[in-house]
Amino acid sequence: MNKIYIVTTNKRKFEDYTRRLDGIATTEQLPITLDEGRGMDIKEITASKLDQAKKKAPHKKIIVDDRGFFISALHGFPGPFVKILLHILGIENVMKMMEDKEDRKATFHSVIGYYDGKKDYFFEDIEEGFITHDMRNGNTRGWTDLLQIYGHKRYPDRALCELNEREWDEYVKQVEKLDAWSKLVTHLKKN
Repeated sequence: MNKIYIVTTNKRKFEDYTRRLDGIATTEQLPITLDEGRGMDIKEITASKLDQAKKKAPHKKIIVDDRGFFISALHGFPGPFVKILLHILGIENVMKMMEDKEDRKATFHSVIGYYDGKKDYFFEDIEEGFITHDMRNGNTRGWTDLLQIYGHKRYPDRALCELNEREWDEYVKQVEKLDAWSKLVTHLKKN
């Protein structure tokens, strides 16, 4: 079985990604920090991170990823700067910025960069959802606080943190069928 190095300093992310690759590859975490740049294009950021990772771990099969959260009414803000947004502004201020906005569309854009030792590959997905009209309380399941204000079209008028366990599992299964990881897994199974 192939060994793939997952570049992340986030242990939970590594564990989740290892689960997604179970039976396909063994994994090892490479906890190196990469410069994420200042651009808004998630694919360009991921490509830059993959180039940096290849220099730090030459000739290894490597996975890097990046994700952005784009709010239409805020002209795509915060994009790739979600951590900064949550740390500096907080969810409450995002809700204030959205008070007068009719357009509630929001998207998560994810890109995975994979280097197979010879060639770069990129797999991406865009998940469309919406910003709720008020902040909700509920279970973020250890993920981002954005789940208090972000909803999915499958569950109208509800934030993801409000889903019960059955609904959460259904949501995750539905998203995982179409996400960048499923595309990577399909690629790995074929090659």
